[in-house]
Amino acid sequence: MRAARVIVPVVTVEQQLPTPVTDAVEVAAIAAEIERHGWFALDLEFMTEGRYVAELSLVQVGWGDDYDTPHVAAIDPLNVDARPVIDLVARDDIEVIIHSAQADLALIGAAFGVRATRVFDTQIAAAFLGMGEQIGYGAMVERLAGVHLDKGAQYTEWSRRPLSADQLRYALDDVRYLPAIWQRLAQDLEGRGRAGWVQEECDVLADTWAERTPPDEMYRRVRGWNTLKRRPLGALRAVAAWREQEALRANRPPSWIMNDRSLLELARRPPENASDLGAVRGLAEGTIQRYGAAILEAVERGVNDPPADDPSPPRLPNLGQAWPAILSGIVQARCREAEIAPRFVATRRDMDDLIAWWLVGDQSQEPDLPLLSGWRRELAGRDLVDWLRGETAVAVDLETEAGVRIQR
Repeated sequence: MRAARVIVPVVTVEQQLPTPVTDAVEVAAIAAEIERHGWFALDLEFMTEGRYVAELSLVQVGWGDDYDTPHVAAIDPLNVDARPVIDLVARDDIEVIIHSAQADLALIGAAFGVRATRVFDTQIAAAFLGMGEQIGYGAMVERLAGVHLDKGAQYTEWSRRPLSADQLRYALDDVRYLPAIWQRLAQDLEGRGRAGWVQEECDVLADTWAERTPPDEMYRRVRGWNTLKRRPLGALRAVAAWREQEALRANRPPSWIMNDRSLLELARRPPENASDLGAVRGLAEGTIQRYGAAILEAVERGVNDPPADDPSPPRLPNLGQAWPAILSGIVQARCREAEIAPRFVATRRDMDDLIAWWLVGDQSQEPDLPLLSGWRRELAGRDLVDWLRGETAVAVDLETEAGVRIQR
């Protein structure tokens, strides 16, 4: 049977707010409307307190023919399956407009197994237009739409029903202004030749947050992991993987099971029995009673199966220890001139890799680094290589906004 077509009216403060959608037929109709238009604004409300994977509490969407006055709806995933709408995120023929999409994409991936295909993140777009590295949604709406949003309902209990009028108004406002802002940002990006740059970054964002880090790789998130020798590193890898799996099973933060400092200490001096576990600082007696056998088994397995090679990143030779600050100054200068947030151009690891190539690699052939390809190369990468080759110098210039001048 063909789904009924639904039109959700735009509301103002004076009008009655629409109630959350709890009917499967209406969800399907909204999905059909979005599919017909080929785009929609999306935002999620969820609960994170005491949970490892956030609990989805509300799905807000905006769509329509008029970007300034879109149709908006709030779908209640606690009472109806929101998948018909969420599945549209994976479609390459439908553009999804989100602001600061990391958490939303991670939740969609974890809860629905959906990877975003065609995302436009308005926060990223704003960062390429001189609006700061991470402008908030409220600040962006006020700046571009001239509307001050009431954010009072931001930290309310979204899993409790019924939702209040203030909660619904706040939630719907999160998609009400996105379409018009999207159009303005897209137009400005086209005018400055940066639409492709932003799309590239949005694609990277989608790839990065599409899947969770595999359990066997979680040890790399433990500060100090790269100071361990092979056998202790094997223990850390195995216990960190066990902790990740247990945290996901119980949907509780990993630190509730064992904090990182205790995990690292356990790896440095692998325990052989319950008594040894008791000597690990920060490891609670209740944790030992409940998980002791599993921890000891993971430690033994990891010690006997260490990584084949030392995976820690190479240290820069002493000659290059101060160079990252100079390269960072060049990047900062070029980004200020172009009004682009520096974090999208190069990270500290990018600069370390570049320096390592120059000092210990083959200088006749440039490495395959994002910093040295595409728009990043044009903006700053070429300047960095030229400085390494001694073809440019960095001078202090207090008359420029960047504070430095690149001289050839």
